Parts: sequence; C-alpha cells; structure tokens
Amino acid sequence: MIEWFGENLWAAWLSLTFVLLVLEVFMLDLLFLMLAAGALSAMTVSLAGGPGWLQVVVGSVTALLMLGAVRPIALKHLKKSPHDQLTNVDRMTGMEAQTIETVTAQSGLAEVDGDTWTARSAGEYRIEPGMTAVVDSVDGATVYLRPAPSIQWNDPQGQEA
Repeated sequence: MIEWFGENLWAAWLSLTFVLLVLEVFMLDLLFLMLAAGALSAMTVSLAGGPGWLQVVVGSVTALLMLGAVRPIALKHLKKSPHDQLTNVDRMTGMEAQTIETVTAQSGLAEVDGDTWTARSAGEYRIEPGMTAVVDSVDGATVYLRPAPSIQWNDPQGQEA
C-alpha cells in the first residue's frame, strides 16, 4: 500500500485536498480552502510527472500565496456589509409587538415578528392582552415594551354643548 502511494503521490495529494475541504466546511474561515488549493496544485505537478520535492515546493508556495493574497480579499468581500446594518435582536428595537398576556414590569408575553417572547414593560406601564406595543429593548430572551403611540379621537357629535 505504501509503495502504491509512493508511485502515485497524486492520490495522496487528492486525499489531503478532500480532508482539507471537509475541515473548511466545518470552520468556514477560508483557511483550509487555501491549503486545499495548495494540495491540488501539488497533485497537478504529480500528475505531470514532477518529482516529490517539486510537488511539495509548488504546493507550499501556492498555499502561501493563497493565504497571503487571495484569502484577505475574499474575506473582505464575504464580510462586506453596511456598518449601520442591524441584525438579529438589534433590529427588533422599534418593532411592533402584540401582547398575549398582560405585560407588567414583572411578567408578560408578547408576539414580535411571529415569535413569542417573554415580555416586560419598559417603565411603569400595564399593557393589556391584545394591545399593540413597541419594542424598547431586548435583553436575552426578554423584550421590554412600551405602549404604542395612539391617537385619541374626540367625537365632536358625542360631546355635549
């Protein structure tokens, strides 16, 4: 078996490439992908009939160039997003919530964006079930709510003169 790998180093390089690609799937930081490119280039030299020392040199140089030149650019493009873009719970501040239970400073439940959250009032408010509220902040799995602004319309017909 060892003799076969010695005569067919391309198979060893191909195996190393697959191992590195599997590691990349779990790590997702492009490090093992760049090393896999180096192993793939060494495999190419092996298939072209190059000696073992040349395979190692070409694979190492390719991997180093990929790590030094390609990876930083690729990471920059992958992580490109506006600096003020809110994600996850940060985007919830200001969203509308529907109360499921009475929300006080000690207890309550509310639905925000289709998900049920433990809710607390963000002040000395009592928000009754079914009322609309606004997310003031999020702490862990608890949303802090304040009553949604509403307009109290006065019925001019109902007023006594």
